[in-house]
Amino acid sequence: MEYWVYVTQVPHDSDSTYLEGTYPSAAFNVGVADVVLAPGERIVAVAGAVCWRNSGGGNGRVTLRVGDSEQATANFMPSGAYDTIFVFARNSPATGKPWTRAEVNTALVGAAVYTGSGLRATQAGLHVLLHTPPVAPVQPKEWPMNFKALEPLTATGSDQVVEVPRGATLVVHPLAANVEVRDVAGGTAKLTIPADSMVMLGPSYGQTVYLRATAGTVIELGLT
Repeated sequence: MEYWVYVTQVPHDSDSTYLEGTYPSAAFNVGVADVVLAPGERIVAVAGAVCWRNSGGGNGRVTLRVGDSEQATANFMPSGAYDTIFVFARNSPATGKPWTRAEVNTALVGAAVYTGSGLRATQAGLHVLLHTPPVAPVQPKEWPMNFKALEPLTATGSDQVVEVPRGATLVVHPLAANVEVRDVAGGTAKLTIPADSMVMLGPSYGQTVYLRATAGTVIELGLT
């Protein structure tokens, strides 16, 4: 994943637009776009990148800053042609611990003049190395050969009777709303099945089950 801030365009435009440090200790820093992480992704490392050149006699360093903390290359004199230099940080310069998304989103990439003058940058960017956990394929559930779908039940808001034959298992699948399961009409709910979940109740000893859900809720039923 790469987050670039271009002084003007891709590819870089050389000296048409640039940022420049023109005296010792002069620095320029660029913020980048927010990092968006997918569920489960984590940040492994970050690399700041500056495409710069020497337009005079200056030497300096490429920097990656978080707050007042900095990780940087050694001071050196770039060539007269634009070249991209990276500064790699496995951990946050601010804490020495693994990067957080908030730290990446406030990081600044830039450069600082050490001696002389005339360091120009035409691009600055951030490379974010991510770990994305593997996605396990969801296998469709194979129902037993003796599975029997029943007519769906439309809830009335009150207890509704479902007779379960002895030895059978009742499959309950409420759509859009939770359903409460009771073994006595009007009694305390023994179980609440979340909406869009599928639960198997049983095996039965021939008892009656009472289901209650918000009026209009469709409850799919089956026996195995």
